[in-house]
Amino acid sequence: MSRVLVDSGIKWIGFLPNTWSITTVNKLFYRRKEVNDSKDPTILSLARDGVKIRDISTNEGQLAESYDNYHKVYKNDLLINPMDLISGANCSLSEVEGVISSAYINLAKKENIYPKYYDYFFKYQYWINAMFIHGKGVSFDNRWTINWETMSSYKLPLPEFYEQKRIADYLDKKCLKIDEIIKDNNKEIELLEEYKKTLITETITTGLNKNVKFKESGVSWMGKIPEHYQIIALKRLGTARNGLSYNPGDIKDDGILVLRSSNIQNNKLCLNDTVYVNKKINNNLLLKENDLLVCSRNGSKSLIGKNVLINKNLVGQTFGAFMCVFRSLYNEYIRYVLNSHIFSYYLANFLTSTINQLTTTNLYSIKIPFTYNMQEQKQIVNYLDKQCSRLDEVIEYRKQIIEKLEEYKKSLIYECVTGKREV
Repeated sequence: MSRVLVDSGIKWIGFLPNTWSITTVNKLFYRRKEVNDSKDPTILSLARDGVKIRDISTNEGQLAESYDNYHKVYKNDLLINPMDLISGANCSLSEVEGVISSAYINLAKKENIYPKYYDYFFKYQYWINAMFIHGKGVSFDNRWTINWETMSSYKLPLPEFYEQKRIADYLDKKCLKIDEIIKDNNKEIELLEEYKKTLITETITTGLNKNVKFKESGVSWMGKIPEHYQIIALKRLGTARNGLSYNPGDIKDDGILVLRSSNIQNNKLCLNDTVYVNKKINNNLLLKENDLLVCSRNGSKSLIGKNVLINKNLVGQTFGAFMCVFRSLYNEYIRYVLNSHIFSYYLANFLTSTINQLTTTNLYSIKIPFTYNMQEQKQIVNYLDKQCSRLDEVIEYRKQIIEKLEEYKKSLIYECVTGKREV
């Protein structure tokens, strides 16, 4: 016989089985605030994919001057990030012991409950922005937080212990299978992206006619190039300029569109996230058709160098200070150079632990295999357009599979933790 569902009266919980009850965080958990007393503690961090042990010897990320005020974490403690309520599932059950910043809320069970069930429940709360509603702060985008007073009275469903465990065990098995499929698809995407970059590199370096005579390029890692090719620095092929600096007061509801890093997605223009400014702009900073827009600075080094060609619809718009534009007659060809291993090789040498940007000087210094034969360039561009388009279709298909699986996993967790699906 199917279970009877009743309205819990709580918007972010919805309908529950009539055998379940409603409780609050402070009845099931207490906030663990045991201060670190170890001279050499295991430092933990809360990541999207779980609680991780930090290797502080690498000096990556923000390091504390002292870990004396950090709080102890034990296995099966549920860690909550109260400072980031909008960007994802920032909660996880710890499988390791150590210490973590006191800024996190560390929930230790005090009743006979199965914490993994509540780990899944809180992830669901983050996904639907339920906890966001209870937050406070200066702005939605900057430190929108939930305090302990609010958190302690947060409403939770309360199934019997055996049902909590059964739901968590069921979700563990189902989510593991889903995650394995997602992982396999991500591997396929990585292989396809690598193959595409290798294809571009080989085509740019050797051309399409394999029967021509070849010569040494003079660059050890580049190998041989067609005899009629030259190794030319980008400085000889065009001009580069950095983007527009503007203040928050310059941002208006309309005016001139400012293209930023977020507007380049998979080497295509994406105008979902737009900013407009209303100020006088130098003509050199107004975009022209076939300008090559390049991300030159970003918090993530992996995003530096992503690029797109400007189409005629964006002529007269501008670009932000973290971007640069390369203007050349040969940009359709040069765009593929920037998507090859040739550019990756240079970029790896430009970016260091202290320098996290692609300067115009760096860009100018890049030497590429180049033919002035415009017909040959066009043939290469057409060939790569066709080949890369096919690869991009397969990559996009894989990404859609991942997106659907992520949606299914969230839906599955929602149905299980609220008792709508019997397991």
